[in-house]
Amino acid sequence: MAIRQKTLALLTIGQSPRVDLTGDVRSRLPDDIRIVEYGALDPYTLEEVTARFSPKEGDEVLVSRMRDGRQAKFAGRCVNPLLQACIEKAEGEGADAILLLCTGEFPRFTHRVPLLAPQKLFQFTAAQWADGGKVAVIVPDRDQVHDAEKRWSCGGVQPVITYASPYGPLSAIEQTAKTLRGCGAAFVCLDCMGFSQHMKARVAALSGLPVLLPRTLAACAAAELLSEEERPPRTAPTAE
Repeated sequence: MAIRQKTLALLTIGQSPRVDLTGDVRSRLPDDIRIVEYGALDPYTLEEVTARFSPKEGDEVLVSRMRDGRQAKFAGRCVNPLLQACIEKAEGEGADAILLLCTGEFPRFTHRVPLLAPQKLFQFTAAQWADGGKVAVIVPDRDQVHDAEKRWSCGGVQPVITYASPYGPLSAIEQTAKTLRGCGAAFVCLDCMGFSQHMKARVAALSGLPVLLPRTLAACAAAELLSEEERPPRTAPTAE
């Protein structure tokens, strides 16, 4: 019997398509899952985002990528209604599940199909592995450090928070990674869906620590939910 291909909607808080991200996600998805992209900021220019959605005191600060590669910074409360509209559009166009491409905190959205917001999955996984110990966390922006400190501390780990944007020069990420060598953390969490597998490899090499990447972790969870594809088990190597 033929396996029906499932549709996973990728919902970015920035603009689609996320050409910087989909390759890494696709690498974790079986062939019976196709992806369709939606962006909360698709109707806006960067100048309009800055004018209409800039964070005010007390706002949760979010960052994402515009279609042309530039970074946008905005208040979480402003983007939530736009995300809800994208969820409804994705469901109307036949999505079987929706993956939110952000590790920030969000309200409970209304949805009919499974919706994965990676923040809890990411932090719970890190907390289980850390077992109460120290974890290094890299967030994209300095204005996110205070909220990240509170969120990760409440999640059951001892966080060491630093920042470097995945939408800026790779050298900034590499410099931040070097500061984590010898910090006593068990591993590094790259706390943004914008961080790539290449960035993960560079952070691991320069910090000397294992690295947890949310985009591939979330993609693996989506694959487990949606895929019906059977893969043959790997043959164990024969002892000499």
